[in-house]
Amino acid sequence: DLTPRFISEPSSTVQKSGEPVHLHCSAEPSSAHLSWLFNGEPLDSRVGEVEIQLGSLTIVSLSPATCGRYQCVVSSSVGAVLSRPATVSMASLGDFDASVSAAVAAEEGSSALIGCKLPESHPKAQVRFQVRGKWLEQSTDNYLILPSGNLQILNVSLEDKGSYKCAAYNPVTHDLRVELTGRKLTVTRPSSGGSHILHPLSSQSLSVPRHSALTLECVVSGAAPAAVRWLKDGRAALGRWRRLHSHLVTDRLEASDAGNYSCVVGSASGAVKSVNYSLTVLEPASLSKGLQDETVAAGATVRFWCDIHGSPAPPLSWLHNAALLHLSPRHFPTGNQLHICGVTPGDAGLYQCVADNGIGFVQSTGRLRVQPGKGSVPVMVSSPGSVTVVAGGDVTLSCNATGLPVPAIRWYDSRGLVPSHPA
Repeated sequence: DLTPRFISEPSSTVQKSGEPVHLHCSAEPSSAHLSWLFNGEPLDSRVGEVEIQLGSLTIVSLSPATCGRYQCVVSSSVGAVLSRPATVSMASLGDFDASVSAAVAAEEGSSALIGCKLPESHPKAQVRFQVRGKWLEQSTDNYLILPSGNLQILNVSLEDKGSYKCAAYNPVTHDLRVELTGRKLTVTRPSSGGSHILHPLSSQSLSVPRHSALTLECVVSGAAPAAVRWLKDGRAALGRWRRLHSHLVTDRLEASDAGNYSCVVGSASGAVKSVNYSLTVLEPASLSKGLQDETVAAGATVRFWCDIHGSPAPPLSWLHNAALLHLSPRHFPTGNQLHICGVTPGDAGLYQCVADNGIGFVQSTGRLRVQPGKGSVPVMVSSPGSVTVVAGGDVTLSCNATGLPVPAIRWYDSRGLVPSHPA
């Protein structure tokens, strides 16, 4: 009579086409039964394609047909519980866009920007640069590989002139794509042309998960990094952030970091140039109050609470014994609550509230025990159906139930209990 629970749940994975994929799931008690769902449907072993043994699932050779959402179900005499979804996807790497500017000019002693528009890649490709015939895989003292994929050359000298190519490396497929045509950097003598923001050239809107690392990039030519100022909502922006040359960096975003940031550059003539970032910090789905076990008599009303939070707001789903709950006049959600009216023995089992906003997944489980009532169990004889009426007209809905003692009938609409409404 132990409530089943997961010890380990399957994890999302990215794999190369044709390679095997292994998913694992374990639960207690040891007598509990494990099964699998694929895209919400029961999944059985298929020789040469999918093999299931106890708590392990093996995709023999990954293909588009076997990519999707996998979930584990643990069931016992008490009920069933559904695991978090594990997304299995196929790694890929596209080709570079052939239409790129081939010439870059920079002043001696200033910064140069070697642009790199990475091709579509899953997972995200790692950028590498071929610098005058030699490969560069990570930043050095004067070559800064930015998170955007661009290369910033600091304190440009005549030795930096030459050919540059960027490449994309997929860490799963181990494929490497190199630009067909590189960029040729020419170095000119310093001039008094003033400062220029080389990157980004337009305002940026970013939505980044909380606790992520982030770099707000600002590549400036003709000005020392000290001449670059960062503002947040019009005030000096530092706090937990730090400067990396002319960029603004944090290792761990918090909700308070959301706002509008500006990279501001002044010149000797007094002209001010800037570029703006609008930063939204995304919050993974979280749970402040979950389901509690409930024991009620047949015919009673029970409510389960599930308080969830997140940004974007996560949609809330309700499950009964690992299946999506079928809503009815007796089973209906209101806000963060699930109401079950006129409880019957068939309502017993395990209930889950599940929330997923694409950044985080949370769930909570509660058990409902139903004890026999002193009289007969209330039975719904008739319930209101769908009715179409003209706006402003009258409508009559009927609902009848039997049981001992005679059950009280209450009316609810989408906002909750309808007060003082005769049955």
